Amino acid sequence: MSDVTKLYAAFKAGYLGNNILDTYFSFFANIILSNDSTIVEDEEVAKKFNEKYGIKLPLPFVRQVLGVGLENQSIISDHGKYVSVKDEMRKYRFNETDFTNRLNKLLDSFGQYCSELDVSIDNINLQDFILSAIENTDYIFDENATTDNSQGLDPLEYAWYSFIKKEALECTDMYTFIASLSLCNITNQSLFYVGEQTADYTGLNVYLDSPIVFALLGMDEKSRVESYKTLIEEIKSVKCSVCVFEHNFREIQGIIERASMWATSTQYDMAKANKVARFFHDSEFTDQEITEFCGEIEEKLNEYGINVVESEYDTIEQQFQEDEEKIYEMIKEKYHENGYDLLPEKEQTVRTDIRSIIMIYRKRKGIVSTTIGESGHIMLTSNSTIANVSKRYESNQSTNSGHIPACISMDIFGAVLWLNKPMEMVKYQKNKLLADCYDFLNPSQELLELYIKSLDEARKSENIDEKKFLFLRSHPVVRESLMNITRGDYARFNSNTYKEVYEDIEARSLKQYRDESKAHQNTKAELERMKTESMEMQNRQQEDIQALKDQISIMQAEKAEKERYENEEKQRRFEKSANKLGWFLTIVCVFVPYIIVLVGIEIFKTIYTSVSNKSDLNWQKVVYISLVVIITAFLGILCKKLKMWCFRKARVVISKKERDIK
Repeated sequence: MSDVTKLYAAFKAGYLGNNILDTYFSFFANIILSNDSTIVEDEEVAKKFNEKYGIKLPLPFVRQVLGVGLENQSIISDHGKYVSVKDEMRKYRFNETDFTNRLNKLLDSFGQYCSELDVSIDNINLQDFILSAIENTDYIFDENATTDNSQGLDPLEYAWYSFIKKEALECTDMYTFIASLSLCNITNQSLFYVGEQTADYTGLNVYLDSPIVFALLGMDEKSRVESYKTLIEEIKSVKCSVCVFEHNFREIQGIIERASMWATSTQYDMAKANKVARFFHDSEFTDQEITEFCGEIEEKLNEYGINVVESEYDTIEQQFQEDEEKIYEMIKEKYHENGYDLLPEKEQTVRTDIRSIIMIYRKRKGIVSTTIGESGHIMLTSNSTIANVSKRYESNQSTNSGHIPACISMDIFGAVLWLNKPMEMVKYQKNKLLADCYDFLNPSQELLELYIKSLDEARKSENIDEKKFLFLRSHPVVRESLMNITRGDYARFNSNTYKEVYEDIEARSLKQYRDESKAHQNTKAELERMKTESMEMQNRQQEDIQALKDQISIMQAEKAEKERYENEEKQRRFEKSANKLGWFLTIVCVFVPYIIVLVGIEIFKTIYTSVSNKSDLNWQKVVYISLVVIITAFLGILCKKLKMWCFRKARVVISKKERDIK
C-alpha cells in the first residue's frame, strides 16, 4: 500500500489529529526533520512532499499546515522566515504502527471471508486488489456506462462487496476503517479545490444534477439518501443557495412520469426497471399515490431549500458559449479510458449534464476563480466521469492552472467542506459506501434478462404456476436471492436457477421466521425472568418497607415517651420555679403591705380606743369603727386577689425567660 493511502486512511479513520491540518503537519514534520537546514520554505516542503507521496499540494494549503507549527511552537517566525525547532518538531512525527495493525486485520478478515465463500485467493495480492477495487468504485456504479463482460462479476469482487456489506450491517470498527480507506482518492482530489482556511461560501449558487435529486426524493438506496441529505444540510449551513436547473427538473419529471406508467402494472419487468420504477413498485405505491407524488416534486425539493431556476439555452448566442460537442466527445473518451462504453439510451442524460455545465459558464459570464467560494456558480454531480471531464475541459480552456471547473463531484465538494471535520466525512462516506455495495450486489440487466427469460419458458412449459411466476418476476427480494445463488457470475446460471432462487427465498424466510420466533421466545423468557425478578424485588421491598415502618413506629413511640417525660419534667421545673417566684412576689407585694396595714390599723385602734374611753359613743365613732371593719374585710379579699395575680405574673415571667433562652 502506498504511503499516500496510509496518510489519508489514517486521517479519515481519526488516528491522527482532529483535522486535516494536524494530519498533514505530522507528515511535514518527517520531511522537515530529514532536512539538514532549520529554515522551512513552503515551496521546498511542497516539492519534497510531492517527491515522497506523489501529491502536488497547493501552496495556500501548505502555508495553512505550516501555521499549525507556529501554533504548537515547533516552528517560529524569524524576520519573515519559518525556522524549525527540531526538539519540538519530533513530538509531531507520524507513527503508522496502529494503522498497519488495522490494515493487517482487514486483510486477514477478508481472506477468511473468501474461504467461507469458497472464493480462491491463491496468487492474489489482497492489498493491491482492495486498493484497486476502492479506486474503481465510482466507475463501476456509473449507470450511463456498460462493459462487454459476458461472464458477469468476478468472484473476488463479489466477495469484497458482500464482505463490506456484512461489516456495515454489523456496524463494526472494520467498516469504519474500510470507509476511511475509500476516502483516499476523494481527499486527494479535494486538495485541488482547497483555498485559504477562511473560505467563504456565502452567496455561492450550487446546482444539483438529476441523480442527486432522485436520491433526495428517496429513489435510491436508503444509505445514499441519508448521505446526500446530510451533505445538503452542510451546504445550506455555509450559506450556499441550492438550485436545480429547469431543464434538469423537466428531465426528472419526464423520467418519473414514464416510470410511473408501468410501475404498478402486472407487466412490470425488473430487468427493464430503473431506480424510479423500482422505488414505486417496491414501495407498493398505488396509482393515486404516484399521481400525488408526481404533483409534489417541486414542493418536496423546496422542503430541502432547493429551488428550480430557469435555464434559457440559446445555442445561437455566442457570448460565453462553450463547445458542447467537444465536451461530449471528451466524456465518451473518458469512458473508453476506463474500459466502459456509453450506452446509447443514456446519451440524452449525458447531454443534459453537458447543458448544465454550459449554463454554469454562462452564469459565470467569463469570470474565472481559483477558489470555489469565488466561482459564484458550480454544478455538483454524482457522476465522476462528468466531473473529471469538466476539470480537464477547464484546464484546456484556461491559460492559468488551478481554475475552478464548472462541475465537480458531490463527494469532493463534501470533502472540501469537511476538511476540518474528518469524522463527519467518515460518516458521510460510510453511508455512501454501503449504498455502493448494494448497487454492486444488484444483478446486472443481462443477468436479469436471462432470469426473466427462464421464468417465461418455465411458465410456457407449465413448470411453474401463475402465482409463483408473478412473485418471482416482480418481488424485490428476488434480486438479492438471485445474487446469492449466482454471485453475479453468469456461469452459475442455468434453466433451474429460478427454482434455486425460490428455495433461497423460502429458506431465508424460514430462517427469518425462526430467528424472529427464537428472538420472540428469548424476549418472552427475558420478560418472564424480569417479571419474576421484579416480583421478588417487590416482595423484598415490601418486607423492607414493613420492617422500616415497624422500626419507625418503635422509634416514634420511644420518641413520644421521651418527649412526654421531658415535658412532664419541664412542667415540674416550671411549676417549681413559678411557685417560688409567686411566693416571693406575694410576700413582697402582698404580705408585707398587708402586715404594715394591719399594724397601722392596730395602732389606729389602740389610739382610737384610748380616746374613745374618754367620752361616750357617738356617730363619728360608729363611722370610724365601721371603716376599720370594712377596710379589714377588704384587705383580706384584696390580699387573696393579689396573691393570685402574683402567681400568674410569676408564670408569665418564667415562660418569657424560657423562650428567651431558646
